[in-house]
Amino acid sequence: MDMLGLITGLPAESAQIPWDGPKIRIIEHQAHAPGHAALLIEERGVLVAGDMLSDILMPFLDLEAADPVEDYLAALLLFESVADDVVAVIPGHGSVGGAEQLRSRINQDRAYVAALRDGGVPDDPRVGPSAPLEWLPDVHRWQLQRLAQRSGRDGTPE
Repeated sequence: MDMLGLITGLPAESAQIPWDGPKIRIIEHQAHAPGHAALLIEERGVLVAGDMLSDILMPFLDLEAADPVEDYLAALLLFESVADDVVAVIPGHGSVGGAEQLRSRINQDRAYVAALRDGGVPDDPRVGPSAPLEWLPDVHRWQLQRLAQRSGRDGTPE
């Protein structure tokens, strides 16, 4: 905690890490949490995705946001917009993947979020009976219920 006071925040809307190292683009979005960001190490083609694009965790939406579904979908579009420049994706949870895994994870996360939005049951192994962590189906049901409450549905999957 002694080091915490030494951290200097970046100015709002910063597009790059201001340092002498490799050029790192900040991809800020509101998908997972307010001010969440991914980092693109441009000369290496490495996307450090933060708490997104996991192969073991489904998307965790910021359910306190005004429009958590659209925020998440917008972030996935941002990742898609840089996908041609990415050779490796590093999520905060799960395993490192290559360019094809990046595209696959974007598509899988988009399908999951669309299923949440529509109140349906996603075809997603991260929340099904073979979920990699036993508590993920419970988190999925909680997210589904919270979104249903926000939209006036009863929370029962269609």
